[in-house]
Amino acid sequence: MLCSEKQKQFFFPDGMIHCNEVTVHDQGPSIFQSVDLHLQRGVSYLVTGQNGSGKTTLLKFLAGKILPRHGTVTYDFIDDQLGWDEKFALRKKYIHFVPTHALHELVTTPQLYYQQRYYTIESTPLPTGRDYLGERLADLGSIQLPDSFQLHHLLELELTRLSNGQVKKLIILKQLLDSIPYVLILDYPFEGLDLQSRMELRDFLDHLVLLHGIQLIIADHEHPQLPKAITKTIDIQDDRIVMAKRAEIPLPTNVIIYATPERKETEPVVEMHEVKIQYGAKVILQHLNWKINRGERWALTGRNGSGKTTLFSLIYADHPMAYSEKVFLFGKRRGTGESIWDIKKRISYLGPEQLHFLDYDTEQLTVHEYLKKVSANIANLTDLINYFDLNPLLSNTLRHLSNGQLQLVLMVALFLSQKELLLLDEPFQFLDPFRKQLVFDYLETHMDESVTLVLITHYESDVDRWTNHRLTL
Repeated sequence: MLCSEKQKQFFFPDGMIHCNEVTVHDQGPSIFQSVDLHLQRGVSYLVTGQNGSGKTTLLKFLAGKILPRHGTVTYDFIDDQLGWDEKFALRKKYIHFVPTHALHELVTTPQLYYQQRYYTIESTPLPTGRDYLGERLADLGSIQLPDSFQLHHLLELELTRLSNGQVKKLIILKQLLDSIPYVLILDYPFEGLDLQSRMELRDFLDHLVLLHGIQLIIADHEHPQLPKAITKTIDIQDDRIVMAKRAEIPLPTNVIIYATPERKETEPVVEMHEVKIQYGAKVILQHLNWKINRGERWALTGRNGSGKTTLFSLIYADHPMAYSEKVFLFGKRRGTGESIWDIKKRISYLGPEQLHFLDYDTEQLTVHEYLKKVSANIANLTDLINYFDLNPLLSNTLRHLSNGQLQLVLMVALFLSQKELLLLDEPFQFLDPFRKQLVFDYLETHMDESVTLVLITHYESDVDRWTNHRLTL
């Protein structure tokens, strides 16, 4: 571990972070009460637990972003006799935290809006990856990036055009350029990343541990591509914390396939002819021809930034190029008279931006208020609440839900009405294994054969299970 001689005298014999009789609140009731937690120096940890168990709260607390109501937390690289301001500055310098919604962090900071990624005519230039890294980019050689950490192609891209995985790269890199931390804390860092990006991030994190002695603390639902440096787990069970040695999770070998059999060709729901997507001089897609017939199950796959979500925006009427390109929905070309709302009435859509960009008024609604707002079918709502065991969450506001809980609520809102076309962009992210299985079972038993499904996913098990057609960008 790299540290000054002055800092070394404050080290505990075998510890890095020590929490004693800690009670933690995060904008609501206490998440943890009278918890003792001692993290060893030189050991990296995986934080696990069901949705809503408090994983993100624990990460924020360890990063110093949430202070304990009771108890104490000490760091062996910070003199506890220092003043509050000095300790705060040292925590910020030596503990780096990368949030789940990396894209949200960058898009809102310059006061941009999500749909701005689709528009090219703006009054002011949008900041790029180079702008975000700033003058510190000149120090890039000092942190010895591995060859697999591809960066240069991101520097000239506008922040709103970056995928979530690309943004996470920039956030980690900027923090490293500011200072090499002792502890790097990441909240669901592998969600939304394609397989190659997950492997690149895993190798990069292992590189940081090996080269700089950085301690990793990661919240995840056991992706198979986790850093090899992680050797212990912090499992949150009913407000208790259980420490254990991490066991390797084998890759699934017996995936149950629920995909519907091949159907005879029916009338097309979506057609695209020679579609081209271009921003300035950069061409994202060109010569794309795609026809989706009623009742088909499609997987849309490809690397982060390849244009998958852009294609969804063409279908769901958010992208202005849908009017200039040859895009047909339900037999009619876009821009021939139907309104955007006429189209949305026939399409159910779930995407990451709904999780990231809830407006303030929606955030203040309780789960029950939100679900009643999106559906007048009380009987169906009651059935879904019972099926997904949402009763304990009904009085919670959306803003106080965990990522997994909010994802589940948005899925339930989607199921309240069955429309003709179902667009799911990484729908299973953040769900713990139990709730993921609930969603799987519901889709398998309740999705009508006439409903057309298009699924964006980075997981082959999802492709095998749910789809019988595939488009790879």
